[in-house]
Amino acid sequence: MKKSCWVLPLLLFLLPSQTLAQEDKKPPGSPVTMDEVVVTGTRAEEKVERIPANVTVIDQEDIKNSSAKNVPDLLRSQEGIVVRDLLANGKSAQVDLRGFGEAAPYNNLVLVDGRRVNEIDLSGVDWTQIPLDQIERIGIVRGTGTVLYGDNAVGGVINIITKTPSDRFAFSAGATAGSYSRNKEHVSVSGGQGPLAASFYGSYDSTQGYRENNDYRAKDVGGKLVYDVASFLSLNVSGSYHTDDYGLPGPLTKDQLSVNRRASLDPLDKAETEDGYLKLGSDVFFGNWGNLVTDLSYRNRDSKSDFPDPLFPYVIDSQIETYGFTPRYVHKSDVMGHKNTLITGADFYWIDQDLKTYSGFLSSSTTLTGLADISRDSYGLYVNDDFSVLENLILTLGARHEKAEYDLHQRDLSAFPLAPLDETVKDTENAYTAGLTWLYSGKSALFGRYNRSFRFPLTDELVLFDYVAGRIRVNPDLKPQTGDHYEVGARHFFTPNLQANITLYRAAIKDEIFFNKATFTNENYDQTLHQGVEVGARADFFEWLTLFGNYAYEKATFRDGPFDGKDIPAVPKNKFNLGFRIHDVIPNLVFSADYFYVAESFLISDQANRFEKLESYYTINLRLSYAWKWLNLFAGVNNVTEQKYSEYGLIGGFTPTPYYYPAPERNWIGGIEIRY
Repeated sequence: MKKSCWVLPLLLFLLPSQTLAQEDKKPPGSPVTMDEVVVTGTRAEEKVERIPANVTVIDQEDIKNSSAKNVPDLLRSQEGIVVRDLLANGKSAQVDLRGFGEAAPYNNLVLVDGRRVNEIDLSGVDWTQIPLDQIERIGIVRGTGTVLYGDNAVGGVINIITKTPSDRFAFSAGATAGSYSRNKEHVSVSGGQGPLAASFYGSYDSTQGYRENNDYRAKDVGGKLVYDVASFLSLNVSGSYHTDDYGLPGPLTKDQLSVNRRASLDPLDKAETEDGYLKLGSDVFFGNWGNLVTDLSYRNRDSKSDFPDPLFPYVIDSQIETYGFTPRYVHKSDVMGHKNTLITGADFYWIDQDLKTYSGFLSSSTTLTGLADISRDSYGLYVNDDFSVLENLILTLGARHEKAEYDLHQRDLSAFPLAPLDETVKDTENAYTAGLTWLYSGKSALFGRYNRSFRFPLTDELVLFDYVAGRIRVNPDLKPQTGDHYEVGARHFFTPNLQANITLYRAAIKDEIFFNKATFTNENYDQTLHQGVEVGARADFFEWLTLFGNYAYEKATFRDGPFDGKDIPAVPKNKFNLGFRIHDVIPNLVFSADYFYVAESFLISDQANRFEKLESYYTINLRLSYAWKWLNLFAGVNNVTEQKYSEYGLIGGFTPTPYYYPAPERNWIGGIEIRY
């Protein structure tokens, strides 16, 4: 459904903000202390120690010294985060916070500069639209952020902040090479004069991939413009364009893995994407009365998947348009001598999807067999307040009301057509939060909080193909998922150079949405329980050695019902990461090493826990970098011990069979970058 023509002029008049990190007035290029602020916890800048949640900020230093090739690679080292990368290029990786298994992409919210990038269907997040070299920092808040962000933010929120231009001229260009014919080139330039600053970047990324039919090629261009009109008004515009094409190698059985783990049984399956967005922003400052931040965004995403099976060829062609408008008011002041931060706002999203399917039967050609016109509009209102009861005791209270409306039109044009779908669905949910943070010594803090979360069904989850009744229909039994979340934790600084944290959490989810392979439908499971503990530590010994590590234990189980007591598939109970960084023993030379371990878990769609588990695995990654004046060189080796493992496994086929997506063996990467 297309929106009325009045929407764009109205929103343009309000001229919406650049990033959450700029909601407080800062001139271009102002320095940000990474261990001081969090950019996803409160939709405004806030010191990490004041947030009643387990928070991590990945800064430029972490990114620069990582062996990661993409964002999911960067996230897999973080505590409590499990990454399952089907294609080994980050394109469709599943990033799981707090144990949601197969449904993780729909229970974790991902933002880019505060802009939602989760889709309304089962396609999940496309991580390759975010070039790693354009990221300034990443904020991770574990645990639900539903009050502030609404749908999807059940297990946590990941906000990726891209680089912002300053008034200082900067130029960088680099080239990367690696295993499997990997090559990447990128260039960026930024600078400013007076109140105006701008940046531009472009990149090309290509690889043949670890497996047959595992190639990937992508092009990216984008930029930002910031204009400080006056001391009380800042305007900005940002946008990017991404295009890619890639192979879909498909899964292998265990026997096929033993013969050739790099093989593909689907050598002709391909897909391509064209994705672009434009965001306008404004930040209006009212002095002691706070500031009004508005964001207006537009995104157009076209994707096509082609499965040219000689007997049953199939093509899916999808176009999704997303309009977003997210005004919010931030007021920091003293109330009766006590510090207080009030944030209130609204989130409006209008999303339209045009979907075409083509198929054939005993023929190499395809014909149009399905048409769908789907929309989902959502409207959310929220308020959140942080009040310092005492100077070192902060009370957090918040609430949200959100409504989602679906308009579903679908026609079956096949040889034996089903009756068309023409239905409207409306859902309304509320969320709440209450937290307490005690700063008992400097940055050291104890915290506890309660949250109520919700998740609305995806459009794909709502639709049923009822072959018995001969029609397409909406699943009348599928309800929104809700949850009650409890967590307590501590962040303790033994010294300024030695810190540790621990968080215990429990989330009782009602009507959790999952795919039931036995019925081939998406269903609500009455009760599930997610609970665990997250531990992290970092120590800067001497001036040349940094040690870091984290551990997470999580147990996700079905409660009552047909799978009572069974583990939720794809949720490993144990995961840990250990590493060290040696720097400046030789000036400007940095050596990093990381060890990752992920325990075994049940295969996706094995809710009954009947099949053998996906095996545990570990990898060791090494990286060496050297910087001299304007020149940076680096080289790294991943999976040094050449482990043969799979991050993703599932039960598939009409005769239930375990299938696996093999991960790369030992591989290398190296590159050069010029920065001025």
